[in-house]
Parts: sequence; C-alpha cells; structure tokens
Amino acid sequence: MRKLRILAIALALALPLASCGDTETESSGTTGGSGGSTSGGEGTAGGMEAPPGSQDPATENWDSDDPGGDAAGAADGTAGGAQQGTTTAGQPAESPWGAPTAEQGRPLPPRRPMNGSARGAYAQGVQAAQRGDAQGAQRSFEQALSADGNAYKAAYNLGVMADRAGNERRALDYYRRALRVLPDYERAAQGIVTIHVRRGNIPDAIAFIEPLARQWVRNLHLQALYAEVLVHADRPDQALAAARTALRRDERFVPAMVAIIKASLKQGRTELAEAIIAQALEVDETNAELHYLKARMLLTEEGRMREALTELRRAVELRPDYAEARMALGIQFMAGANYTGALQQFQAAANLAPTLVAVHLNLGDAQRANKQWTAAKASFDRAISMQSNLPEAHFNLALMYMTAGADYPGQSNLESLRKAVNEFTQYRSMMGPRLDRDDPSEAYLEDLNRQVEREQRRIDRDAARSKRDSERAAREAAAAQGGGE
Repeated sequence: MRKLRILAIALALALPLASCGDTETESSGTTGGSGGSTSGGEGTAGGMEAPPGSQDPATENWDSDDPGGDAAGAADGTAGGAQQGTTTAGQPAESPWGAPTAEQGRPLPPRRPMNGSARGAYAQGVQAAQRGDAQGAQRSFEQALSADGNAYKAAYNLGVMADRAGNERRALDYYRRALRVLPDYERAAQGIVTIHVRRGNIPDAIAFIEPLARQWVRNLHLQALYAEVLVHADRPDQALAAARTALRRDERFVPAMVAIIKASLKQGRTELAEAIIAQALEVDETNAELHYLKARMLLTEEGRMREALTELRRAVELRPDYAEARMALGIQFMAGANYTGALQQFQAAANLAPTLVAVHLNLGDAQRANKQWTAAKASFDRAISMQSNLPEAHFNLALMYMTAGADYPGQSNLESLRKAVNEFTQYRSMMGPRLDRDDPSEAYLEDLNRQVEREQRRIDRDAARSKRDSERAAREAAAAQGGGE
C-alpha cells in the first residue's frame, strides 16, 4: 500500500459569491453569530443574522421585509439613531464591553445600495451563477458594474469568478476595485488574503491586512481575518490577541472563535480547541468551517473516522463551494477506496480552485484509481506545469503507468512499464536527501525492472516464435509449389 502523497491546502480555497439574499459580511463561509442583530444587505431578507461590519443604510433593503434601522450598525454606533449606541438623550451609552461606543474606533463607512439600473443585472448574475452559467453570470455582473461604478458587490463577484477561472491577477484587480468603493469590505479583503496565502506569500498577506484591521477596528471580520493570517505566519500568540479584539466587542462572534481554534491547534492545545468548537457550534451550528475543523480533529483520533466523515459531509452540505472541505473529504474517500466519491469531490474542488497544485495532483490520483488514464495524465501534467519541482506528480504518474499497462491508450505494456520506471527514477532524483529509507518507490522499481525483463523476454520469445512460424510457412509453401510442378 503506497503512502498518500498530497500537498497542503491553503486557507479558503474558494470564496462564496455575494448573493441577492446575502448579508455580505460573512467571511470564510461563516454566518458570524452577532447576538441576533439584523442587517439590511442588497436584498437581505428581514431577520437574517449579520456580524458587525460597515453597515448598509435602511434604504438598502430593496427586497427586504425589514424596512427599519440596522441593529448591528447601531451596536457599533454607525446607524440607527437612539438604539444601542446612544441613549434617548443622544449621549453615548456604555457599551457591553465597558467603554462608550464612540471611543471604540472610527465609524465604519456606509454600505450604499446599487442604483436601480444595476440591481436587475446583479440579480440576474446571481441567478445565473446559481444555475452554473458562469458566462451569463459574468456578463450580468459586468452590466451591473457598468451601470453603477460603485457596485462593490458586483466587482467582488467578478473577482470570485475570475479566481475560479484561474485568473488570479484579474481577481485581485476586481477585489481592489471593490475595496476602493468600500474600504472595509471584508469579502474583498479575504479574496486578496486568500490569493496571497495560496501563493505562499504570507508576509504580503500580513502587509495587506494588518493596516486594514487597525484602520477599521469596528469591523470584526477584518480582525478575525487578520488573526487567521497570523496563524499562517506561525504567530499564534498574536493571532489570539487579534481574535480577542473582536470577541471583546461580541463574545459570540464565530469567525473570531474560528481563528482562536486555529491558533490553539497551532500551539498544540487541542483540548482548548475542542472546547471552543463545541461552544461555537452552539452559537452557529450551520457554520461549515466549524464542522471542517471538528473533522480535522476527529481524524487524529483512533476509531473516529465515521464521525469525521459525517462532519466533512456536513461542511460540504452547508457550503457546496467549500473547496477545502471537498479536498479533505476526497482524500478520505481515496483512503477508503471510494474512488467514485473521491473523483466527484476532487472534480468539484478543481472547478472551485483551479490554481491550486494540490487539487490537480489529487484529481489525477482519483482519475487513475477510476482507470481514466488520459484524464489522469492531463491532471498530473497540469500540476507539473504549475510547479515544476513536484516529485509527488512523478510518483503518481509512475503508479498510473504501472497500473494501466497495455490499457493505456496507444501504448504497449512494455512501454507503460518503462515509463513507470522513468517516472519513479525522476521522483527519486527530485526527492534527493528527503527520500525516506523505506520509501515505496524502491520496491516498486525493483518489481518494475523484473517485469520489464520478463516482458522483454516474452516479446523476444514471441518474435522468435513468429519468425520460426513464418519461415516454416514459407518452406511449406515453397515445397507445395515445387511438388505441384
């Protein structure tokens, strides 16, 4: 049995589109428990929970059942008149955290609605995206942005679609455009951070998010996002401090709890992480990332595979575009020989995160397991084109050729065996001193070389037999012709 050879999966492989019925202040697919406050989004339904962030004015509720003020904004002192942020006399009220709201950072910019011309096109874009019509969605979002240059949600969605199409540069342009319109827009900020993290540019991610989080301290999602990047930078103590900045304002704010879970896992404090996961799930059981993190912890415990799979399935059910959870689920399916299920998960992940090497590496492995030889070769080749120094891809190519043999289109069994030898050899060369003493490639090579020798002897015997048969047939033909004369 070979080792599973996979690459690390980056934070938030795919971002969700902002939709007509979306609060837009979600990060990493969460629904941040903000104590039951309501917010009017671009078509937000009345009563939908929304975490603190910059707030849409009441007029934004163009298809909402809630024409009133914004309780979440009022909690930050940004909207709502005589609500939580002020007394009826207009004086600053004591916040639940012990300081007047007015002293807790600069007011957040308002989230202005799209103009009437842009709204219809935007709604059509969301519907097209939900149908899987990427081209139609892109056209509609572009129309919305053309009709209203300040339609930051349309710019963000175009960024997500560009990212899913593998065009990171264009995605960054759209995310930056959204931030120029709304400077604390956490979705666009997460899009930029995600690309930096995926590329391994953690210092660039910190350089981007740190000043943004400090500038907009009332936007709790930015604080949580900053904390997550600090976890990636292996600075868990600072990550905990950043997450607590948000929790001091809202002790039920799930994205900050998620950041603390990740920082605790980085520190090896698994019991604390487990306790916080349980607490966070009580606040928001529908948070896909919490189920994913719970699955990760269960996978480290003996005999809890079934529970882990249940949690991963729940994460994917709650957020179908959660590529990281799909990758994890696919890997477990591969380990359990559920190759069809693994292929489905990796194909979905490849559509969501086409620029991630690990996606194509694992997709190719699932295609190999399902005997889709040419598709597997294409996936491995794509991974290598994205990262030339990728020994895992050559290992998997070798397995593919070794397994396919004569079934590989256009190749004989001997040709496939020799290609397998070449790929294993290249793998070992790339690994160099990192190669383990018990690496399975050595045993595979020994067996392959024996198979090559046997196959070559069989071919030589068949050729010699064919030659003898041809010569005998020629003699018999000549004898028959001579006798006839």
